[in-house]
Amino acid sequence: MPVVESRIDTVTLYQQGARVTRRLTLDCPDGKPPTELEIPRLPLALFDPTVRVRVLSTETPQADLSATHVRVGLWIPPREAPQETVDQAALRVLQQQVRTVESQLRQLDWEMSLLGNIPVPPRPEPEEGKPPPPAPLGARLALEQFAHEGVQARLVEARDQREQLRKLREEVALLEQKIAMASTARSVTAGEISKSVHVQLRHGGGALTRAELSVEYFVPGARWAPSYQCRLSRDCRQVELVMRALICQHSGEDWRGVRLVLSTAAPMTWTELPEMAAIRIGRAQPPPPARAGFRPPPQGATALFSDYDRDRGALLRRLPSPSPYRLPELGAPSDLEAGLAFGGAPALPELRKEKKRSRKAAREDYEGTAELDGLVSARGEEMAEMAVESEMMAADEEAYEEPVTPSEPMAVAGPARALAPPPMGLRPAAAPAPAPKAAVGRAAIRSAGPGAPSPTQAGLETVVFTHLRLSSPTDAGLRSKLQPVDARRFYLETLERFSVTVTFDVMTVVAEAENRARSVAHAPLPGGAVDARSVGGFFDFSYAADATVDVPSDGVFHSVALGTRTGEASVLYVAVPREDSNVYRQALVKNPLPSPMLAGPAEVYVGGEYVLSTTLPAVAPRGDFKLGLGVEQAIRCARNTRYNEARSGTKIVATTELWHDITIELVNNLDREIDCEVRERIPQPAQDAEVVVEEGAVAPAWEPYTQEERGSVLEGGRRWRIAVPANSTSKLAAQYVVKLYANNELNGGNRREA
Repeated sequence: MPVVESRIDTVTLYQQGARVTRRLTLDCPDGKPPTELEIPRLPLALFDPTVRVRVLSTETPQADLSATHVRVGLWIPPREAPQETVDQAALRVLQQQVRTVESQLRQLDWEMSLLGNIPVPPRPEPEEGKPPPPAPLGARLALEQFAHEGVQARLVEARDQREQLRKLREEVALLEQKIAMASTARSVTAGEISKSVHVQLRHGGGALTRAELSVEYFVPGARWAPSYQCRLSRDCRQVELVMRALICQHSGEDWRGVRLVLSTAAPMTWTELPEMAAIRIGRAQPPPPARAGFRPPPQGATALFSDYDRDRGALLRRLPSPSPYRLPELGAPSDLEAGLAFGGAPALPELRKEKKRSRKAAREDYEGTAELDGLVSARGEEMAEMAVESEMMAADEEAYEEPVTPSEPMAVAGPARALAPPPMGLRPAAAPAPAPKAAVGRAAIRSAGPGAPSPTQAGLETVVFTHLRLSSPTDAGLRSKLQPVDARRFYLETLERFSVTVTFDVMTVVAEAENRARSVAHAPLPGGAVDARSVGGFFDFSYAADATVDVPSDGVFHSVALGTRTGEASVLYVAVPREDSNVYRQALVKNPLPSPMLAGPAEVYVGGEYVLSTTLPAVAPRGDFKLGLGVEQAIRCARNTRYNEARSGTKIVATTELWHDITIELVNNLDREIDCEVRERIPQPAQDAEVVVEEGAVAPAWEPYTQEERGSVLEGGRRWRIAVPANSTSKLAAQYVVKLYANNELNGGNRREA
């Protein structure tokens, strides 16, 4: 069977998980394609039921090529024994050199510690009644110089020794690796296993020289979150929106030079199309029965097997009676892969006769076990048929032979062993009928909403029709019902052709790869990022990258550039002088995308200079959003107030009028005209208060402002919208009066403005 390599062409990344599309070229020099093809080096985490193989194009228009019978197996790289022999003596010499250098390093460290601990003698004590002797300064300096030079020389020597030790250890490790490869040439490790796709090709029509095929599959270990860079021009009239994506994937394969498509859809969510009920005018009729997704099997289907059962029973009655020798129990061991060597030596010739009888006994034991389990695997069916055929061919020969009773235990032939059942968590559950099975699978997938993790491979195998097979006719209970394919059996069969030794459970390795990929769903997002699962609603959108990208499979978020879109923008300067004297820039940006712009973190640049980092909101297609740009230092705003209290009359019911005059001055030091919005607020009395607030003269006129865009209603808000010419000053003036009875005063004092 030829093996054809493929490359990743397109990756469609969903809320959680990705659909990977590979492309391959099939060359047919003799004009005919192979009947079966294998596509290797696929990740272990892929879901087997999602594999699809398509024929994209053929160079010969008259040739008809189709791909059928797609199966997923295991693959290991081709392995050959090392050609060169490893000299054990050379390894021992290198190890001795390593020990020698290590001993020399220890000697140097000991000498440096001795030199470093040499004490410097202190100045001698003077005799009583005599002056102190001169200090031995020269001797001290000579001693310190001796110790310093000795340490420095040994440091240089130790550095050379460590470099030599490093090289020797590398040579030792290389020789040890060669020895290990020579001794384990037939052993395979869990890290070497990958998946492969087996597909059968059907060819018709004219001769075929070359064909393009594609392979699609779904992997669970991927997610993404949107991110942006917003680059505004100096005058904030143009905007460049750089779309980026924070992508994390641990599928088991690196995406190198792939076309990337990001989608907010959830591919593993079950969706049913709505059914519109008919509305009729007339006499009421009973509601029609609900449509069922599966029909029950036709009645009397079991009668179709009556001829098969009659002929099979007659054939079994013609077989001779089994040998009186009782074989040991042939129960399936739980550790099948432990110590299982494929491509072993054949059975001994002297045990050939007893081997024929052991097949029949094994078949009977297997059928008894299958009746208890309620499920017959494909290998068991082949074993039963092989036993019947072998007994038929050897019936006449064995009729004249005496039973052979071996004097010692006999080796059990390989095909007579039944495969060990997969773990309970990975064993596809067999349903009693197709309808309940599909209903359970559909409910399990429907319960997984957009934010829930994707279903497991075992759950998909129970609902995907292409992974269901009819049971053998020898099984009277399940021969007319569809059953999931035993993936474990096929995995082991695909490894037999490599003649390697498997010392671990392959299903456990596949489950670990799937769990490792699904752990990406729990990885923490970068700061400010919003997961694509939280923005998925009733409509889904896709975003394609402009160029090919690279995303390594390491389970870490990577920032990937998708493309740049140019749009229009306008700037508005906002001042609230009652609270702050600064004037703030606010850009109104129009969404340049034909699709919605999802919420996510953004880096904002103005005129090529970094300004701030913020989080952009979700924006509808062709919608707009506001983007704060901080303080504009070239615009000044000053607010001055004047207060005056007056009495309306001398009567008892006279009122006190509190007049407030507000003057605002805007200074534009920019070389262009600006649009500025100045926000102000006048006091509002309580509903039951005996206070009246009236507006006076306002120049220029203002308008009410309720700040509904901020989500909190403001009472008494006012605002000016004016255009300030370049390098000029504009003044705003407003007046309002607060009236209250003369015998009352405001809480906290009548003067309201500072």
